[in-house]
Amino acid sequence: MMDEVNHRSSQSPTPSSISSNEGGSKKVDADGPRFAGDNKETTPAASPTARSANCLSESASLAAVVEAANFHRNLVPGLAESLGTSSRVGIPPSSRGAAGAKHNSSGDEGVDSQEMACNGHPLLPTIGVVSKTALRLINDFNLPPFVTMSTQDSAPQLKLEDPALITSDNNPTSLNLRRRLVVKGGTKLGGYRMSRATHGVTNGMYYYEAIIMGEGGDTNTLSGVKRPLHETSANQEGENAAFKSAIKKQNTGHVRIGWSKRTGDLQAPVGYDASSYAVRDQLGSRIHQSRREDKWGGSEFGPGDVIGFVICLSGKRDVKPSTTLPSLDFGSSIIGGGAKNEGLSTNRISTDSAVENYIRLFINGKQIGDKVFDHIDPGTYYPAVSCYSDASLRLNFGPHFVYPPQEMPGKVPKVQPVSDLSVAPPSPDGVLDKVLSTCNEGKKPLESKKVDTLVLNAFKDLVRKEAAIRHEAYVKHTELHKHEILKLRKERGLPTIDLEDTDVSMTEQSS
Repeated sequence: MMDEVNHRSSQSPTPSSISSNEGGSKKVDADGPRFAGDNKETTPAASPTARSANCLSESASLAAVVEAANFHRNLVPGLAESLGTSSRVGIPPSSRGAAGAKHNSSGDEGVDSQEMACNGHPLLPTIGVVSKTALRLINDFNLPPFVTMSTQDSAPQLKLEDPALITSDNNPTSLNLRRRLVVKGGTKLGGYRMSRATHGVTNGMYYYEAIIMGEGGDTNTLSGVKRPLHETSANQEGENAAFKSAIKKQNTGHVRIGWSKRTGDLQAPVGYDASSYAVRDQLGSRIHQSRREDKWGGSEFGPGDVIGFVICLSGKRDVKPSTTLPSLDFGSSIIGGGAKNEGLSTNRISTDSAVENYIRLFINGKQIGDKVFDHIDPGTYYPAVSCYSDASLRLNFGPHFVYPPQEMPGKVPKVQPVSDLSVAPPSPDGVLDKVLSTCNEGKKPLESKKVDTLVLNAFKDLVRKEAAIRHEAYVKHTELHKHEILKLRKERGLPTIDLEDTDVSMTEQSS
């Protein structure tokens, strides 16, 4: 699908054949210019009056497609931005000169309709411009079709990197996709620094994992130094040599993990102020507003451990404590079936009076204590981590998890992976249908407007192109995520039955 437009262009007549009127001629009707395929008659050059009228039609058409792209910026952000920044956009043909004008057989300057039909429209950005902008927004400006760590919501001293590369010869991709799921500190941090995810929770119950990595966050090892499954604390007996070595190696690096509002200070650790809640690796202490509690029932953790967090938000401030335990229900649609986004509704306000605002903690799949934080302030909370010195972590937002939390009795909202906060992008045809058929209230959709045929066709190609890029990015991320979790589970001897259809040809590559 992504090469559909380029393929059509490669089959089109060359500009030289167009300018000599070989293969067809130009016609103008009430709906704007169109190309008459095999008509051998030569249409006289349009008069200045007719050309001026056509420019007005093009300008009105341009305004219509710009409005449609801006209204659907969440689906085609690259196209919306390109329409607003391209130097070619909105320039009338008579003023375009060499950039968009063409000498026809009569010697007058004009726009060749067949060239526009095959190679876009001079009023619109090119496919190449939209493609580059779409990928730039995915990689650099926090507009990916999946949840990742935010470059614009992280302390600049931290490094956001991709996990170890996993590729498959059977599923190549042309995208240079950035996923930014590894957060790395450094010896020159000067203290804790924070990084938040791109998507936040306002209502409902959501879960994510953070995998503690070794010193420097060696991305050639997805899980850092693995510790035996029975170990949940550095103080437990039976530590193997590899784990002891890792603890000694990372004695200067520490992490704090939890949830933070956007108002949380990035130049401080999670839990520093009233906007964030955190658990730290040392002693498993819980921290909020810089108040640390060591003996609440927490457990210390280190490299190789998988730390899970559930947040439950009712969308309102708690009035009285809840007497109902939550049911951490990860159904087959999330853990076993790939967590399809169709039909899922996120951020819904619960009507259950027993639901309150709280956070729960898991270490290697085991719940630690009851609620690590209770009666937290309502708001929008983002997964957040902070690193001190050379500590590093790898984030996993789902839909598959290394350690899904255990179910417990109670009537509460169903737990969803944080990945569900980012809705899977529709297919290119699905995106095009939405762009053409939906609009602001009180206005006509684009498909109901008499848009210049060539402008509309070129606009459709641009919509399909960006939609294909975003869809491919989502599919590739989902594929990589599934194989990464498969690898992590196998390293720990955990069940992989829900991932058995994964292509075993996928291999880890050095980054």
